[in-house]
Amino acid sequence: MGILLLKLVVGLGNPGKEYERTRHNIGFMVVEELARRQGVVFRKMFWFPARQAKCRIGEHEVRLVLPTTYMNRSGKAVWGAMKKWRAEAADTVVIYDDVDLEFGGIRVRAKGSGGSHNGMKSVLEWLQTKAFPRVRVGIGPKPDGADMIGFVLGGFAEEELLKLEKVVERAADAVETIFSVGTERTMNEFNQLQIG
Repeated sequence: MGILLLKLVVGLGNPGKEYERTRHNIGFMVVEELARRQGVVFRKMFWFPARQAKCRIGEHEVRLVLPTTYMNRSGKAVWGAMKKWRAEAADTVVIYDDVDLEFGGIRVRAKGSGGSHNGMKSVLEWLQTKAFPRVRVGIGPKPDGADMIGFVLGGFAEEELLKLEKVVERAADAVETIFSVGTERTMNEFNQLQIG
């Protein structure tokens, strides 16, 4: 049996019951879906501020990570997880919500900026590199005149709730596909899809 290759999968979101089903926590939902598929449960970490679950996806040993730092300080937990398990940036997949992407859209990238997303800004600041794969999950568009913070921390609209499970499943599929065929091929497969 060969050596398992370690991967990290980090969902960005806010801890606590009040945030569970909010738009800003769709990254958490995707990582929780991956844990559900593998039949693993999350445990609190003592070395850095996160909950984690261990599983195997294909030939990879995977650590699923949910930071408990709150969104704007997510980078501390991502950096801590990478140090703890000696994971490279290229082997760390970050999943987060994107208000600039229509609800149901999924965009996979091998690297890039964090845009206006404060959680990703924190990750980039802590890691000092843009070269790590990420899966953006669309939660937009924000209605004209709506407060940004209120929108992302709000619950999904009724028509969005009907599609939410499918969106989360598709984003989880994208993460698994990154592990099986690589980021570039996953981009080709998922980036044109829109769950309507």
